[in-house]
Amino acid sequence: MLLFYRLLLVSYKRPPKNFDAQANKQEEIKLSRDLQNEMFTFLLRKKDKYTVDFQDPDKTNTLLRKAGVFDKIDEIGIDSLAKILGVDAIIKSSYSYEKTSSEGAAIAKTLLFEGIGAKTGSGQLVMQIKNGVDGELLWRFSKDMNDGVFSSASELMERMMRKVSRNFPYEK
Repeated sequence: MLLFYRLLLVSYKRPPKNFDAQANKQEEIKLSRDLQNEMFTFLLRKKDKYTVDFQDPDKTNTLLRKAGVFDKIDEIGIDSLAKILGVDAIIKSSYSYEKTSSEGAAIAKTLLFEGIGAKTGSGQLVMQIKNGVDGELLWRFSKDMNDGVFSSASELMERMMRKVSRNFPYEK
């Protein structure tokens, strides 16, 4: 089994002043790596509850770079990826995150309106497990969640992964 994570998008309802598209892209790359590792860590903590093993993201990324396909994942079939990585199936996840207000505005709303309207963002996780032989979809999970003023993207991912673990198909 493989864990692969790709952050699709960090977007803004209203882009902040001095918005820098290149800096936003770098944030997406950093979050993608962080969340890939957080997902792996979460699944690894519960590995004794599952009938499958998970490949370390460092090994995954190294194999993808060595094959020259790290930045071309979307152009390669699941069966080809599985061969490159030496796995039976692929967990392909996408995570999109939209920042809806600044932390300052959310804190002000929290104080003024006792928490009403204090969300700073929302995220959507879509996780799929695909068969490595033919790329057929074996399982799909989708979840939307809101991010509060006092939570981080990693806390949002932790909450999402708790939902995933309750629905993961390979439990003993």
